[in-house]
Amino acid sequence: MPDISGTINGVAVEFSPSVNKSVDQKIIDALKLVIRKNIVKGKTLSKIYISSANDQHKLPSRHVQGTGKAVDVSRVNGMRMSEFYKTDSTVKAITNAIQNEFEKYPHRRENFGPYFKKKLGKPAQVSGHGDHRHMSVN
Repeated sequence: MPDISGTINGVAVEFSPSVNKSVDQKIIDALKLVIRKNIVKGKTLSKIYISSANDQHKLPSRHVQGTGKAVDVSRVNGMRMSEFYKTDSTVKAITNAIQNEFEKYPHRRENFGPYFKKKLGKPAQVSGHGDHRHMSVN
């Protein structure tokens, strides 16, 4: 399986020390679709922080189910979503845009975050995810 790169479309990618960067190719392709500097007009995405990928979870999580089919992004431009999603317009706009763009990805499965929670394109009841973006693939 390929590793998540330290740069995606000119956006720096930082990782939690415990992240296993080896993931399914569909996660790599999804990140290339949704992580880009100009995802929001008038705002610039310069850096993301991946807090989890193929690690730190237990079954039935997509992070470990099928090996590396999910990724969590918890910071935008160095700012934690848990602290800044509600108060910083750039963090909110970029986070929302990433969620909206991921909905266009044909292999998406779970799209959970502070903006909405969807599974297979339909609203989902799942706790948490107000402090990070979770994307998983089939």
